[in-house]
Amino acid sequence: MQPQPKAAPSLEAHKRDKLVARGVPQDFAAVEHLLRQGLAPGLDSRLAERFDRPTAVRAVSTRVAALAAALAVSGARRGGVCIVPALACAATLEGIAAAGLKPWLVDVDPYSWMFDPAHLRERLGEAPPPIEAIVPTCAFGRAPDMAAWAAFHAETGLPIVVDACEGFDVVMDAPVPVVVGLPGGRGVFVACEDADFIARLDAPAFVGEAGLDAWSGQRLRLATAAQRLRMLLLGASIRFQPGWGMSWVSDAWVVSLAEGAAPAVAAKLAAEGYVTNPVGPGHSARDEMPVADRLAKSVLSLPFHAGLGITELDELADAVRRAL
Repeated sequence: MQPQPKAAPSLEAHKRDKLVARGVPQDFAAVEHLLRQGLAPGLDSRLAERFDRPTAVRAVSTRVAALAAALAVSGARRGGVCIVPALACAATLEGIAAAGLKPWLVDVDPYSWMFDPAHLRERLGEAPPPIEAIVPTCAFGRAPDMAAWAAFHAETGLPIVVDACEGFDVVMDAPVPVVVGLPGGRGVFVACEDADFIARLDAPAFVGEAGLDAWSGQRLRLATAAQRLRMLLLGASIRFQPGWGMSWVSDAWVVSLAEGAAPAVAAKLAAEGYVTNPVGPGHSARDEMPVADRLAKSVLSLPFHAGLGITELDELADAVRRAL
């Protein structure tokens, strides 16, 4: 049974929130007991167990529905502006629009390909008012700094919902609400250390095979295939994302090429039957974004999956070398 929405926060919850805001240490055993109450046995509770701290979870049918619902619960008012990184994908922008918000794209860090609170703090004044929310994203599966975003939320009071749909392998804490894709390839889940937040989430539940039982084997195959691909492309004029295939995995492999080379390489790969995913800003409402504009012409993203065998990887590596 899913947790029932509450009409209003209790007095005890109000006191607890005030203590947290003041940095007062908590009894984590008591907090864990509170957060575990009402979690249904099954998918939600299994997902909650993977987090390092007590966390409430709700599995949702689609990424767009989950992000829109999380923004609504966070208090973002319809008609306002939501700040999002320049490399956010179309589904992220659709979720923001479904919440009644207008996306405003902000440039990313040249190394992590994400925006961080320090950079964003300088750009807040450039966004059109009213700013109602911030949606940080992970960079093609690379982990966002969840602790930094929790601190930024405490500093500014702005609602923050992290879209880490590609980050199932790396998201292990949820001090602010986060949307994560399920490893089976369909559906997502919303996680947050605030159980009240999850209880108030109004979104269609995910029904189907989540892929949890197969994840350990799938992860091993992804890592093995990624390491083989890296070996096959040693010496090629490309740079992989730091740690990809080594400390973390995802269902896309994303590489940096020579300055401005991505469109030509993508066209050559397409001629050989390899489809690439677009990278870069495609939304008109945006801040100045020199880094993202450069990355759009110098970064290549291709689908990746655990079923790639040695022959397929050899052929893929050969095609990339020819395209380069």
